[in-house]
Amino acid sequence: MGWLVSYTLASIAASFVALKLFDYVFAEAHGVLVSIARAGLFVITWTAVTANGGMRGVTKRVRQLKQGLIKRILH
Repeated sequence: MGWLVSYTLASIAASFVALKLFDYVFAEAHGVLVSIARAGLFVITWTAVTANGGMRGVTKRVRQLKQGLIKRILH
């Protein structure tokens, strides 16, 4: 469960950094489309960081399973 907390915190941090960059670049822009783009950027960044972290966990588990199977076959 600790991995979930760390990925959540990393996702929050990355999303806020992305929003700060967005706000810096589009400081003078206002309107509905800018608000929608800002919200979309937050969600996309959050999803990308969480999915990347989850896939690292899956890859690690698959490697462990493969190594375990190889050890069983060879011994």
